[in-house]
Amino acid sequence: MTRSASEWIPLIQEVLSPDLLKSAYVIINKGNPMYGHCYAATEALYYLLGGKESGWQPCRGKDAEGVTHWWLRNADGQILDPTVEQYTTVGKKPPYASGRNGPFLTQQPSKRANEIIARVKRINEQNRIRPGNT
Repeated sequence: MTRSASEWIPLIQEVLSPDLLKSAYVIINKGNPMYGHCYAATEALYYLLGGKESGWQPCRGKDAEGVTHWWLRNADGQILDPTVEQYTTVGKKPPYASGRNGPFLTQQPSKRANEIIARVKRINEQNRIRPGNT
């Protein structure tokens, strides 16, 4: 089953957990559960959508506190941000205006992105085989 971004993003958000965070983000994440997950979540979404062939590109920009935030953007300027709530839930705007396209830090999915992808695929498979889902 091929899913759209609007279907993948809630699944990605569902599997994000503190064990996927770098240590620097753990304390802030306790009060803001999307905080610190943007890189791995965006990378996972990119690969779930089909990678380079999907037409989506990784973007990054620094927010008002100097923290780098990651999201996807296509040629039409549309944005996909699986962790946008880390900003919107605290009344802030993500740094889209200052963002620029650029590659991820690794050529293959990172360890954290691979874990997110594996978790999402397990949920996707469980949803597919539930009684009544044909």
